[in-house]
Amino acid sequence: MHELNPTLWRTCRVLAGKTRMVLMRQLHDKPGQSVSMLAQAAKVGLSDASQELRRIQSRGLLQVDRKGLFVYYRLGADPQVPSAAPLVKALKDFLSRSATDQDGEFIRIATGFAHARRLAIVRELIQTPQTPPLLQSTLRIPQSALSHHLDILRRMRLVQRNGPWLIFSPPAHPLAQTLARLIRQ
Repeated sequence: MHELNPTLWRTCRVLAGKTRMVLMRQLHDKPGQSVSMLAQAAKVGLSDASQELRRIQSRGLLQVDRKGLFVYYRLGADPQVPSAAPLVKALKDFLSRSATDQDGEFIRIATGFAHARRLAIVRELIQTPQTPPLLQSTLRIPQSALSHHLDILRRMRLVQRNGPWLIFSPPAHPLAQTLARLIRQ
């Protein structure tokens, strides 16, 4: 499997969190907030906000400014994380064009990409439509696991069936398009 995949699927898992989405939206709307300000805005405890921010930061999607005892966060890519810049761009694009009632769509797409096997399936389907038996043979995934992940990808509206063929069909959403480009690399 491509070396980007472990980082990418874990990043998608982080992006799929509801509280993390609230925090990222807050940072988009008002960059440079402290943990206490973000905790209050997200209606979570200080410890929970701090943990969630560290999770986002660990994926290279936040930048931190320290001023004395205070830590201030803003959306920004860590240059040492190859996938961070395009993901931050997609995140900012989404947040600037959408209202909070559309955050579920972002979370749904991130969830679809939040497993290494689903990334492997998508990578194969990006190259060419395949049947489930061919996909199972190529990826050497047990049939039950393949069915499970295909069900998730179909529910997340990332994979469609056309007769016996499975087709990757990402929506015209900034996150889906960015993730598809990153998987192709």
